[in-house]
Amino acid sequence: MSDAAQSATPTTPAVTPTAAATFSTVAEGDLTLDDHEALAAMLARTFDSYDHWYAGARSWAGMQPELRVVARDGDVVLAHAGLRRQFVTVGDADVLVTAVGMVAVSPAAQGTGLGAELLRHVDAALERLGSRFGLLETGESVQGFYRRGGWVPLDDVTGGPVTGHYTAFSADGAGVLVSQDEGWLLREVGARAAEWPAGDIRWNGQMV
Repeated sequence: MSDAAQSATPTTPAVTPTAAATFSTVAEGDLTLDDHEALAAMLARTFDSYDHWYAGARSWAGMQPELRVVARDGDVVLAHAGLRRQFVTVGDADVLVTAVGMVAVSPAAQGTGLGAELLRHVDAALERLGSRFGLLETGESVQGFYRRGGWVPLDDVTGGPVTGHYTAFSADGAGVLVSQDEGWLLREVGARAAEWPAGDIRWNGQMV
């Protein structure tokens, strides 16, 4: 779940100015229970079709991140992205990537430029983690948002469709292999996009 643009509901509070947001990059082990509860509440509001995932202090839907980029106004979470280094198999090659997911801007702060600022902080976090590429999957409706932030569709890199295979779990723990043939985006970090190998992506587990 990487979509940052979600429609606000009629009960959404007034827009919060970007200037009120304070960004931090936090290791997963440094988050408190209160942090997880605040993150879960914002993610449930933003991804309302998946709000059953974000119950109580559960602030993740797939693989738990190792690093979070969080924007707050006081105690209120306005934006979030999760990052985790992991190996994926691409064709016959094992590639260390930083998976990026749960990219979200609270409905109250959408349209303020906060999403673009969030991606700039994600770039800094990608550099910190030191893998060669950032990798995410998202819907067609928000690909323009990521393109403006420097992300490149893998279809453009490889010259043809790329299918990614990963394991998805339901809220009750049932697992199923998912094959997704669109929506994969790449961010150059320590290597050029042209160095990305050919072939399908196998996550060999969950995504962030």
